[in-house]
Amino acid sequence: MIGLNLHASTVKLSTYRAWPNMHDNKYALYKLPMRIAASGEEYAGLWGGTFGWPPGRPNEDKPGKALFFLLLSYEESEGEQLLIATKILEGTHYVLHPNGSAMFVVKVNELSADPFPLETDGGSATMDIKHTYTGEGIANGYGFRYPGSKPGSLFVIQDGLLAFVWKESRAVLTLQRINLQELLRKGERVPALPPIVNFTYLTKSYSNVFTSFSNPTNCISSSR
Repeated sequence: MIGLNLHASTVKLSTYRAWPNMHDNKYALYKLPMRIAASGEEYAGLWGGTFGWPPGRPNEDKPGKALFFLLLSYEESEGEQLLIATKILEGTHYVLHPNGSAMFVVKVNELSADPFPLETDGGSATMDIKHTYTGEGIANGYGFRYPGSKPGSLFVIQDGLLAFVWKESRAVLTLQRINLQELLRKGERVPALPPIVNFTYLTKSYSNVFTSFSNPTNCISSSR
């Protein structure tokens, strides 16, 4: 029994600084590797995150904060073990951070003594910080098309939460591990479709802001 049959087509896309210019009617299918965390890599996997502190608390200006999907993975570079948070998706209509960006990179072998810079719930409540690591977080570089980085710290908090804090701005990105299988079971269920040549099942529309920036060189080459 075939549950889903996909036919791929080859489309030539122009790019801007290695980022593809994708029109609104084009979509990307992501295949995320689900690896079993090895010893010493307990934070690897898919995480969901939002900006702001305390986590999950909306305010009057932003009643619903954007949800980020990040894939945390380990990599060894120049003898140091790094924890890299790669942004997969951003739940906003205006995509500020490009997909594939490293939202932050921390050195798991370098512990930090930095205290958590923000107040906890109630102001006087204590918060259990298990570990703190030094690192760098993504920084604006002309609309994030040329991203830089600024110092920050990753805090491992009780209840399985992670919080990366940029030192200068004190912006907080709070992460919680996501069970992808459970998330898919709770998601939208598509009824069975009869076999046809092709079909489109559209649930949401996303706008890619990078389509507004055209690359003259690629446009000329593609028109030949």
